[in-house]
Amino acid sequence: MSVIGIDNRPWCKHVSGFFVLLLVATTIAAQELQSDEPQPTKPIFDVRTVYAVGHFGNSYEVMGDNEMREVLAEAQFWGFNRYADWFDMEDCSDPFAQTRLYQLAHAMWDRKKANFAIAQKLGFACDLVITPNHVYVDQCKDQWKAVQGGRIFGQLICPSHAEARKVILRNYENLFADLARSGVRLSALCSAPYDFGGCACERCKPWIITFAQLSKEIYDIGKKYHPNLEMHMIGWWWEPEEHRLFADWVNTHCEGWVRRMYLHIPYGQTTVADVPLPTGCEISAFVHIGYAEEASPRDTYGHLGPVVAAERLQKTVQELAARGCSGIMAYSEGVFDDVNKALLAGLSSGQFSDSHAVLTSYAERYFHATGENAQKWAQWLRAWGRPFSVDPVVAAQSLQELPRPEPRSACGSNWRWEQWRLKCELFRHHREIGTGSEWTPEWLAAVDRFWAVQEELHRKVWGLPPLRHIFARRFTPLPWYASWAKYQAQQAEAMGKEQ
Repeated sequence: MSVIGIDNRPWCKHVSGFFVLLLVATTIAAQELQSDEPQPTKPIFDVRTVYAVGHFGNSYEVMGDNEMREVLAEAQFWGFNRYADWFDMEDCSDPFAQTRLYQLAHAMWDRKKANFAIAQKLGFACDLVITPNHVYVDQCKDQWKAVQGGRIFGQLICPSHAEARKVILRNYENLFADLARSGVRLSALCSAPYDFGGCACERCKPWIITFAQLSKEIYDIGKKYHPNLEMHMIGWWWEPEEHRLFADWVNTHCEGWVRRMYLHIPYGQTTVADVPLPTGCEISAFVHIGYAEEASPRDTYGHLGPVVAAERLQKTVQELAARGCSGIMAYSEGVFDDVNKALLAGLSSGQFSDSHAVLTSYAERYFHATGENAQKWAQWLRAWGRPFSVDPVVAAQSLQELPRPEPRSACGSNWRWEQWRLKCELFRHHREIGTGSEWTPEWLAAVDRFWAVQEELHRKVWGLPPLRHIFARRFTPLPWYASWAKYQAQQAEAMGKEQ
């Protein structure tokens, strides 16, 4: 008798074999359905880069090895598979020119090397971002200075000046060689013409061609130290005509050189423009995860606490996939965008079908929520995508009713909870402040409370140093800030005159 009740007569053998195979296949399928292990998924984008640039006093600039390892391990869990960083030379002297001292530039560059090494050990491909004519502060000589204006600003020198160009190329040779000595193997060089970058002098026009030529020279140097180096481009702030000029130049002089273009997505938009690309260049996207759902009113760069953009990022992934993109680069300026990292990586890796599933999983992983509570957490987080429509008092009460992680729980979950508690407080005090020009004692006291909460968030939760550039208080995206700052300046001036 066979295992399925059919006898062993010759004419039955083939039928018997068929049913055995059917039984085995059915059993395996049933076991897979019952398994709690996640099944392999097909990624929507093969390339999923987290660009965690450490500068301006943000989280990545101050993190130690263990902190960065945790951040990158979590990014990997959600689905990122590449890591990128930029050695922002702002305020730094050339660390390779002065070896007897240990200054800001030395500390910053050592931090970069350590972060690359951590990412590489975790299994990330490592990409170095550059803005080619952005140089160290001690190299900004008057005779070399770039012509600036509009999109062009920063510590820039003119690459059309022969001696200045030599300095630029030497800077990058030093970086490539030092990374190689440290055991870091770069997978790609990602070059951007703006922010910081550019020169508007007559010899550099059109800048995008000068940029392309300079990037090619830097890339050729990099290949000596990192043989598998690919060339990628970041399309931040490019104009359509610049894409056309760039594509024509590459196709004429070095066809096939550029592997990938991370096209710019302007604020408030969710896909990339249809622009000319060099032959063989893959379409990818540069995705800003440092702001909430809307371009205006703007909740960005952590000024108002953590950010979430569940709707915007889900729509972005869907539209980029329809556009034929092969990769994304998440532009991250600190841990305040932690939820958005999970959203973009979780969706673009194909692990989650929609943003609600990501937020639910986020709550389960970091806040110990289960079942209905995890669903409530997902809804609570999603609402903060439009923070100016949230009632912060009600939100704070709801937060206290949701599951709260232990102070020393796994994955560093306590800071994730604290940052949302303080966001409720920031918006509560914001609502207490008026928008007129007559500053009452009540309004001034509310502003003081706002700054006190922000200080707690910056120092006790995120552990930030003095903040520069886009993180400075002067860039606070709130309607009352300009009037308050003007009032404070007038009061200080009046006090000075009295003395």
